Amino acid sequence: MRKPIVGISLKLYQNQIDDARNFAHAIVEEVGDEKKVEQFMCPGMGVLYPVAMILKDSEIGLGSQNIAPVPNGAYTGEFSIESLKEMKGGYAEIGHIERRTLFNETDDMINQKVRLALDYEVTPVLCIGEVTKTENYQEIKALMKKQLFLDLFQIEGKKAEKIILAYEPAWAVGKTCAASAVHVQQVHGLIRECIKELYDIQTSENIRIIYGGSVSQENTKLIVSDENVDGVFVGRFGHNPKQYASIVETVKKVKEG
Repeated sequence: MRKPIVGISLKLYQNQIDDARNFAHAIVEEVGDEKKVEQFMCPGMGVLYPVAMILKDSEIGLGSQNIAPVPNGAYTGEFSIESLKEMKGGYAEIGHIERRTLFNETDDMINQKVRLALDYEVTPVLCIGEVTKTENYQEIKALMKKQLFLDLFQIEGKKAEKIILAYEPAWAVGKTCAASAVHVQQVHGLIRECIKELYDIQTSENIRIIYGGSVSQENTKLIVSDENVDGVFVGRFGHNPKQYASIVETVKKVKEG
């Protein structure tokens, strides 16, 4: 039985320390003692430390929205996994579509980051997904398999199982509507098939796959009702702590069956 999971990323929306602290406090008050659903929060880099201090005594894990491909060295402006570890961070978001497109991150660099996170016992939240909307599922599967092959290159099955895969189609990220539940469930099944083909059935059954892309209170229940969807990665619809808590509660109820 895979443990359900809900993550939230604040991107670059919440950059004032007081705002970030207040938000983290509110989230902790709402769902900070929830144990049945694994949770993590990725604050903006500038407020990572103050938020870390608030999350440290809760059940909510700390994540960074990015890491450098190396632990240290001459990489001006990058964020080190060594800093994340010192802040007791346990998650690193890697390969988000905005990193791939706006900052030209290659699959090779993403692979370096995933391997580095695993070496430091940090859970990579590896974002994958198609850029253009299509209902050609053979095409989507081919793209997913290529991304997974490149991003997970030289990572053996036991380590791969520790990765959280976040299916985030670019055409649904930051939009008014999420991908349909039917589409999400179909693609999650294909992703699991890809993992089985790249690794084995055990790895495909153990790895967790979550959906991100305009997740809201209204669509969470349908999206996570499929066995291949292990949770959601929330964006702007989680900026209201009560809405975020409602999403966590919905995932818990659906997965408890």
